[in-house]
Formats: sequence, C-alpha cells, structure tokens
Amino acid sequence: MTRFNQILTSSFFAVVLTSSVASAALLTGSGPHLSVPSIGLPSALPTAVTGNAVSGPWQGSWASPALPGWIGSYDVGGPQPAGTGNNTGTSEYDFTLMANGELPVGTYFRFGDLDQGSGTAEIFTLTAYDSTGQITTPWLDEPAWVSGTGTGTGGAVTLNDMPSWSYSAGVYTFDGSTVSGNPNISFMLTNNTAITQLVVTRLSGYANFSLLAPIPEPASLAMLTLSSLAMLKRRRMA
Repeated sequence: MTRFNQILTSSFFAVVLTSSVASAALLTGSGPHLSVPSIGLPSALPTAVTGNAVSGPWQGSWASPALPGWIGSYDVGGPQPAGTGNNTGTSEYDFTLMANGELPVGTYFRFGDLDQGSGTAEIFTLTAYDSTGQITTPWLDEPAWVSGTGTGTGGAVTLNDMPSWSYSAGVYTFDGSTVSGNPNISFMLTNNTAITQLVVTRLSGYANFSLLAPIPEPASLAMLTLSSLAMLKRRRMA
C-alpha cells in the first residue's frame, strides 16, 4: 500500500468514527429504562455466520463494505444469541483472529425485542476482556440508535419501551422485564474500548443480540472525497 493510500484509508476511518461516536456518553450505573435515542439505525453490516449457530461453535465474519478495521473473522464457542430456537446460554467470542487482533471501538451492539412479551425472562449479560484481562471500566456508551414500532403515538418509541440496565465492575445486564406492553424495537449501543474477548449470556430465545460493523455513511463519504481531492491536489502541486 502506498503512503497516499495509507493516509486515505486512515482519514476515511477517522471521519466515519468521529461522526458516529462524537456525542456518546458512557453507560454506567443502573436504571429502569435505557434512554431513547433520537435517530434511527445507521448504515451497518450484519455478521455472516458459518458453523452450528444453535449449539456452537460458529464463526462470524465481515467483508466489504465494512470499514477496514472490521473486515475479518472471529470465533465463537456456544450458541448464537439470536433467533427463536433453543439456543440460549453462554457464548464466548474470540476476536484475536481479526486484522488488529480485536473488536474495534465503534462496533454496533444490537438488541432486538428485549421486553417481556414472551412471558419469559428476557435478560442478557455481557462481559468484555482486552489483552490484559477483564475490562472493569464502562466499555459501552448509551444507546445512540433505535428503530421499530413502540407503544407511543403513531408507533413512537417511548422510555417505557426500553429495558432496564445495570453496570457493575465491567459487567452489563439488560433486562426486558421493565418494558410495558409488547413493542417491536431494535436499539444499538457502541463500545468505547477495543475488545479481544466477549462473553454473552442469553436467558430467553425470544430476545436477540448481534454485532454489526459500521459502513461508510454518505455524508462521511462526501467529506472523505473532498479531503482526498485536496490532498491529491497538494501532492501534484508539490
């Protein structure tokens, strides 16, 4: 890769991440309902899955158009925490096979249908690790995106449609038992710390969790194009 292309790729990565995480606030403490973000879900790439998703092991991967830091594969032992099959329990994600040996900052942590509509305990717990061991500082940010049909006027998502959360010593718990009614929404949080391993426990087969990779937003792409043209012009004039 030429130095110009390296600069181009780095600029592209920085522009998109800056636009997506600039206003994020740490998710810490606890409460009966997560905050309701004001915008819908961003452009993102779901994981492609191979292997036994119900009982594990399985492998997730991202390819283009995911941003460069996310392109690659990761291994998971245990069931995929999505779908309505009997794939509940604990799953251990290993991101050391990815390009940088980690899950980058700014990954989308997506939760879907996390409420009590099924009459079961729809609860997730998440624990993250870096190369030195368990991460014990807040490693997720408050919800930034939501979509779907809530219980508000015209299907608007309200505070009562969001699950409770608690954070303690690096472990997050998300509990749908505080949700009133039976909304059909998805929401996303992002990680603010690079992760090498992730442990996810799902207690019900009706709520879903998945990881999504960011892809270029049109506005970010336009900014990158203008920046790239300016750099190219300066190189030609030099």
